[in-house]
Amino acid sequence: MWFRNLRIYTLGDDFSLPDNLDERLQQHPFRACGRQELASFGWTSPFGTAHEVLSHQIGNSYLFCARKEEKVLPSAVIQAQLEEALEHIEAEQGRKVVGKEKQNLKEDITQRLLPQAFSRFRNTWGMLDTDLGIVVVDASAANKAEDFLGLLRSSLGSLPVKPWFCEQPTELYFTEWLKQAEIAPGFTFGAEVELRDSDDGIVRYRQHELTGTEIETHLAHGKQATKIALEWQQRVNFVLEQDLAIKRFKPTDLMLDEQDKLVDATAEQKIDADFALLSGEIKALFPQLVGLFK
Repeated sequence: MWFRNLRIYTLGDDFSLPDNLDERLQQHPFRACGRQELASFGWTSPFGTAHEVLSHQIGNSYLFCARKEEKVLPSAVIQAQLEEALEHIEAEQGRKVVGKEKQNLKEDITQRLLPQAFSRFRNTWGMLDTDLGIVVVDASAANKAEDFLGLLRSSLGSLPVKPWFCEQPTELYFTEWLKQAEIAPGFTFGAEVELRDSDDGIVRYRQHELTGTEIETHLAHGKQATKIALEWQQRVNFVLEQDLAIKRFKPTDLMLDEQDKLVDATAEQKIDADFALLSGEIKALFPQLVGLFK
């Protein structure tokens, strides 16, 4: 278990975690879709479906796992059945089906086919840290993170959060770092950048030196950096995006080599060790990330 994406949300100053956290989570457990349901969303244990506990705590960091089941019903299948039904009605009754009647017919077909649909499952991991006052969701897309936050809000009764942001546009910071060919201590440039101009021209580099003449030329012609790869303390690599989402968050080999190797570890021990490592890195990294934009 390691978060590959970090979408960070800051908690309101008045937030406090309820004492009966587990009891509140138990009110919103994951359950399989019913025969006529398109989707189901709820909490599952970070340690797997065989476990009942719905959160895991290390210090003041809490780990959660939300599970979603979605019925896979291809639109082409529904459309084929709908067209067949429309042709039958037109032949039998000599009239065309339109408007609300057609929509109702489509919904009836969907409900009839649902029990035959395959299911797709997805887990969304997240953590809440009361020391830092943040919620971190492992989601590549903002809407998936919002789904997780919505479930957490329903469980806790209140969740005053807002996306982590800085006062000035992030591209101004990214671009200045490249122009100066340096960044704050502890951080170094990776090998990926996205550059844009006011005419929506886009240049993307991967596996490329970010402080060379080629990048300087683009910046001199008015392009700004909207995505940039960074490394922190030789411990983690990541791509920082324009909305401050963090993608491809990976530990370096140096960091992995420093880990204690668990011999014959159980799945539960592995989750505990991974979360201890992850939460510790985020505790140290986040304040320094915030400092980049001051």
